[in-house]
Amino acid sequence: MKLSLNFVFVSITILSLVLFSCEQEKAVTTKLSLAITDSIRIDYLGLLDFMDIQPKSERILFHDRQRGIILMTDFKGNQLLKMEKGGDQKDSYGGFLYSAAKIKESDHISLVSQNGFFEYDAKGNLISHQAFSEDPPLLAGRAAADTELMEHNGLLFQKGLVAWGKYNKTEDEYYNQFQLLVKFDPENGTAERIINLEENSPFRSTGRAYEISEMNPSLTILDDKLLVIAGTDPYLNFYDINSPHQLLNRKRIDYPNYQIGEGTDRSKADPKALAFDESAGRTYTLKVYKDYLITSFSSGYETADREAYKAIKNREDYSIFQNKIKNKYQPALLLLNHQGETLQSLALPDKFDHRQFLVRNGSLWWLSKFNTDKEEDFVKIYKVEIIEK
Repeated sequence: MKLSLNFVFVSITILSLVLFSCEQEKAVTTKLSLAITDSIRIDYLGLLDFMDIQPKSERILFHDRQRGIILMTDFKGNQLLKMEKGGDQKDSYGGFLYSAAKIKESDHISLVSQNGFFEYDAKGNLISHQAFSEDPPLLAGRAAADTELMEHNGLLFQKGLVAWGKYNKTEDEYYNQFQLLVKFDPENGTAERIINLEENSPFRSTGRAYEISEMNPSLTILDDKLLVIAGTDPYLNFYDINSPHQLLNRKRIDYPNYQIGEGTDRSKADPKALAFDESAGRTYTLKVYKDYLITSFSSGYETADREAYKAIKNREDYSIFQNKIKNKYQPALLLLNHQGETLQSLALPDKFDHRQFLVRNGSLWWLSKFNTDKEEDFVKIYKVEIIEK
């Protein structure tokens, strides 16, 4: 009997090791890919940004930034509402949206602008308005999916960049006081800027000058944490979502062949006209999708092209260089787990906008890429899943 029990124990141990080995092998060899499972076409002549989508009610919200129109459609592409509230009428939200608007219950639309917090019904009638209790910061807002307004326990979080202030971009103080996000309290009508640049980020540690877009953050919320990536700095920062928003972890992102932004020599920099560094790698968007974190990013130019880019002296040289590298550097996706550990990079289909996608009802919803070669009178929204090959 004792011999039999020992045999059973050894057999179970061996079986467990074999199963564990198989699981480990599967984890290493499993490859993931994007799969389009559905698409929605919306006929519209104009440049539309993707703001929100609600699969349950089959509603999509867009913003025509050129005309100041908020457009709601159904999943068949029918236009249900064209709302123009950017003037000086009594129910106007003003001329500047801080972030993407949201679809709420009964197809109501909520948004934040420089005039406060607004909610409209499905016909565009004003339901409620909460003005700011004091003058809000002059935020560099954008009514698109990469500036998603995120809610947590009644508070709203989004990017909160302010381009100008007391200091200029050649001074240490500019980067020391620079803040990445804004926290809105709709009930009290307040806007509080939060989250400074980290001391060991290149913006504060190199003594170089940086253009504001090189610090443009990507943001998402995971449980009770704010997850933030600051522009060209390839680090995922985890913050407590509760004040004072303590840094919990800072983890390097393993982007392939990544070229961090080098900034500009401050002694040679014009603080009012810093050049945008196209050669630098940067993160555009950060989302939580099931067990993954997804970033869209560019790695930046390889060394030879970066040197050639920095040697450009005039527009003619710039055009020649751009033709030479055309389609060479395409944005891509990186999948991480919830702890920020890299899993796999994915090529981004050319027809996808690399910045504008959302996670709703366990699926990814992607805006089609704007066609710069041919004017089109439609846009598409793609429903996307991440699958094992």
